[in-house]
Amino acid sequence: MRIRTLTKACLVLQFLLFGNVASAAEKITVAFGEVLAPWVLVDTNEGIIVDLLKAAMTPLGYEIEHLYLPYARRTKAYQTGDVDVVSDMNLNTIKQYGLNGFFSDIAYSYENFAFSLHKNQYQLTQLSDLESYSLLSWQDAAVHLGHDYAEMVSKHPQYGETFDQENQVKMLFLERYEVIQMDAHIFDYYRVKLAKYDVIDMSQKVDRFDIFGASPNGFLFKSKKMRDEFNRQLRWLKSTGQYQKIFERYM
Repeated sequence: MRIRTLTKACLVLQFLLFGNVASAAEKITVAFGEVLAPWVLVDTNEGIIVDLLKAAMTPLGYEIEHLYLPYARRTKAYQTGDVDVVSDMNLNTIKQYGLNGFFSDIAYSYENFAFSLHKNQYQLTQLSDLESYSLLSWQDAAVHLGHDYAEMVSKHPQYGETFDQENQVKMLFLERYEVIQMDAHIFDYYRVKLAKYDVIDMSQKVDRFDIFGASPNGFLFKSKKMRDEFNRQLRWLKSTGQYQKIFERYM
């Protein structure tokens, strides 16, 4: 009787163990940007890009493990197999770094502008105009934005890149750089944030020059199956209006 009871208990335990494994969500590690508000909000695991991926993959039973890294370290983490998915990818970056994987449909686009203080009265109409002024951009912009931009910065005497886009905004208002290049939503977010600190005068008028155009981005997946699932979900999010609602929440 004791043996029969023990056997039954073992069967129940085995069922519970295998049942839990079967129902457990599949974890995927995703590399996101580190200082990219409102696209990525590290403190709360939110932001436009984070929410888009979550809305697409969570209903399919995936559990997202967030990893926040500067741009160059994101590509390295993908190359070494430390992450399953990496954000902020385009064909230029994939080719430049020789990344193997499966690129998604375009999921979102940054709207990059050149920003300068209005009092300087700069007139920027083309990339070559930037060669006359000190310019601070974001990390790996020379890779990500294509040949013409890379050519311009290769001969630029006062060009810099930083992973910290909040610092870019600081450098403009502190007049350490004459021009900064970044996404308009990121600029607006950090300008408001820095104004709250009341340490730097953020009230100066700013000119923004649309000389870059949109920068389309997507996700690079190790798994073709996962990439295809994401693409289907992305189309569904757009067709139902949920895609637009994610943007409206942060914009």
